Amino acid sequence: MANPAMSRLPRPENRVYTDPGVYHRFLEFLGGDLDQEVTAVYVTHTDGCLVLPDRMRDAGELLELMEKRVDIDRSLLDKSSLLVHLDIEYVNFDSPAECYLNPGRSFALQEPVIEVIEEQLVRFGIRPLHLLTGQGHHFVWRIEEGSHILDEIRDMATEERIVSDVYPESSVGLREHTANWEKAFHSLGRIMEFLAHEIKRNAADQCEIPVEITATHVGGGKHGKREMVSIDISEYGDPIWTRVIRLPFSNYLKPWKNGLFGAVDGDDERPPIFTIPFHEVDIASALQIRNSVEKTISLAHRSCVRIPEQTNGMLRLVEAYRRSSLWVFHEFYAAAPLKEGETISLVRDEMPPCARHVIDYPNDLLLKPSGMRLLTKCLLGLGFSACSIAHMIAQIFRDEQHGWGRQWDIYSPDMRAHFYTRLFAGQVFTGLDQAVDFNCVSTQEQGFCFDAHGCNLKPWRDKLVSKQKEEML
Repeated sequence: MANPAMSRLPRPENRVYTDPGVYHRFLEFLGGDLDQEVTAVYVTHTDGCLVLPDRMRDAGELLELMEKRVDIDRSLLDKSSLLVHLDIEYVNFDSPAECYLNPGRSFALQEPVIEVIEEQLVRFGIRPLHLLTGQGHHFVWRIEEGSHILDEIRDMATEERIVSDVYPESSVGLREHTANWEKAFHSLGRIMEFLAHEIKRNAADQCEIPVEITATHVGGGKHGKREMVSIDISEYGDPIWTRVIRLPFSNYLKPWKNGLFGAVDGDDERPPIFTIPFHEVDIASALQIRNSVEKTISLAHRSCVRIPEQTNGMLRLVEAYRRSSLWVFHEFYAAAPLKEGETISLVRDEMPPCARHVIDYPNDLLLKPSGMRLLTKCLLGLGFSACSIAHMIAQIFRDEQHGWGRQWDIYSPDMRAHFYTRLFAGQVFTGLDQAVDFNCVSTQEQGFCFDAHGCNLKPWRDKLVSKQKEEML
């Protein structure tokens, strides 16, 4: 029986998926060509949902996915290179469909951030493949196995648990290929955190809406909307085998699959959206191209989408990272000793009501970056080290009474806890986060005030900002 939801999806895209030029571009992005084997470990389709192991397919099955006219993604995991991916997107917490209903405005708001990214990458000598997606931009490049910088990146890896203990049944060799890249991917997350700092520091004052690292909740702002630009490096908080990148020229079906269009105005008759390379056009023209079958096919015939190798640029980026205050924080973080018996439950009653609510209802409040940020700041204020905070949060993630389902069959509770705690504590340590929004009014606007009776976050902010950098470790 046909799926009724599929009948509401944009239909003209079949001509894109049957075009030989598009097929050639797909193979390029997968690391191969018409006469050579691709290097992507698997292809799949997600539409912005979880990467399900039973949907992972050997890249040789690409044509079958094309015949199903689904969105198509490639694994971040590769057989011969460490892929580097930077994701920028517009996020609206009040109207999730805003970026699809008003793409001109949504992408215009991102422009100052994109300009800063381009400036930063030029500074390091990195020339990425630049893609336009449904909500924003992807920048992708790679480091070839055997390059001189790759061993240095691997050697940065700390002794934290950096991979999941569980690998699902799969025919694509997840365990084998992950073992080769897990240390490098862990260190790459630290490097990309540094790059995200540089972007936020230089772009925040130029942007009309907040610029944050990951999709943390924000207040209403001058436009009255809870909207922001996310420097989304969240993929580095999960095992590499769980993460994917959309293929250029593939369908972007997320708003249809999530019911965003129909929920807004009942209109499902909208043009298709394709992920496209940002190639020799301005943003207005690119937005027109991605909605047109003919223009998308034409672009595929004149745009190479092979992921560029950028060893020398990565060398400069790593050198800059090693000279930064964030590097100092990361080194202290990795070396910080743990105290036996530290659990969040022991200090729960000392926490403000908003943080206690996150502790009591972690699924799904603690899975949200904003919940993790709130808890991290409060515990830093109590004098806990950032690394200790991560271990306490991981304990909550491993507690089965919270009904996590199969969440941690795929993802790693330790990797997730360490990534986000390190991310938010690092911004405090380096001064990138001045705790300006660590107050009751901002917390209410962000939707993380659950019981305001007798609550005042000012003392907590005072505790946080008065801590010396060394005391935060």
